[in-house]
Amino acid sequence: MTDPTTGAIQPGQPNQLESTIAAGMAAGDTEAVMRAVAGSDVVVPQAVAADKEDIEQGSISLPVIEQDGTSYVPVFTSERTMSEAAPDIEDAVTVAASDLAANWPSEELWLAVNPGTEDGLTLPPDAVRSLPVYNATTA
Repeated sequence: MTDPTTGAIQPGQPNQLESTIAAGMAAGDTEAVMRAVAGSDVVVPQAVAADKEDIEQGSISLPVIEQDGTSYVPVFTSERTMSEAAPDIEDAVTVAASDLAANWPSEELWLAVNPGTEDGLTLPPDAVRSLPVYNATTA
């Protein structure tokens, strides 16, 4: 929800996807978590390009954060969650998680879903690459 006086996004209740992921994690149900992520759209922060002409139309840039020697691509399950966890992000695109996973660029990159939140999770590269399979089983 947005504050009408400031335009800032106000903290709110988890959306259905966030609730499903949290319930799956609490139950230790990895398959439910993978199906939920695979069947969702995710919000991918975008760096502001110094020269927008260098960006190919229709492409996205994957931001990479590093922690303890591991590189992660951060994504969020909603714009509200992204705004709460990383208020300095100014631009983002929404993509299907399974499409992102199908084009995963590296065996070294992990996926961080909702980093900086209580219910954030990380997926190793092999799990990321398996998301399209989980999406196909839920269709």
